[in-house]
Amino acid sequence: KQWYQRRVTITAGMTSKLSNPHYMPEIFIKVTIINFTVTRLGLEDQLLADVTRLERPDLEEQRNALIMKINADKQKLKDIEDKILKMLFHSEGNILDDEELIETLNDSKVMSKEINI
Repeated sequence: KQWYQRRVTITAGMTSKLSNPHYMPEIFIKVTIINFTVTRLGLEDQLLADVTRLERPDLEEQRNALIMKINADKQKLKDIEDKILKMLFHSEGNILDDEELIETLNDSKVMSKEINI
């Protein structure tokens, strides 16, 4: 007799009426969660993006560039924040005597003002 191995795939679906259900981490590891929630605001954004893309491609390019810049600025602020926290953690003595820390704080203040303009 010969034995054949066969791979069995089981697919299961699950729905919930909760708008934002919470599942245990073990479930997130084993399954793919898809959120099919449709909101009026989400549909408006999608339609506006489609119309803008078709009618005014230049505005769509500006929008995409702006989104990229905003994300880059957020990352810069996070990096500076992490650097400041690291410097504060490793500082010894009076933090007002640490010139590098004071300079980094001033740089972050200037960058924050530039980004918020």
